[in-house]
Amino acid sequence: MLELSLPALVLGKKISGRSFSEKTELIAINSKLVTFLLKTPVKIGSSLKLAINIPATALLIYPLKLELKGQVARLELDEKKNLVQLVTVELDHKFELRPQSYSAGPDQTNC
Repeated sequence: MLELSLPALVLGKKISGRSFSEKTELIAINSKLVTFLLKTPVKIGSSLKLAINIPATALLIYPLKLELKGQVARLELDEKKNLVQLVTVELDHKFELRPQSYSAGPDQTNC
């Protein structure tokens, strides 16, 4: 698993069934799993969408947005921060990679 801190937007449904969106940062990601902290309470099995901003670097000329989706596979309470969950999502195989300048609204994402 690659450990890195990248900004991400998480979209899904709370335990109550209401929709939410929350900004966070990734803790780790690989081809099957992604881990991040989340203040919004979710449950195992819920479907989440993630929009991850990948900044430009010496190897990547333009910033990119990676859109993923998957199901919550594991939840842990963060011992350092009260009421924050450490969320692990098992990723679906479909994803979308596009320039960050692409202006799709939250309802227009295909993740």
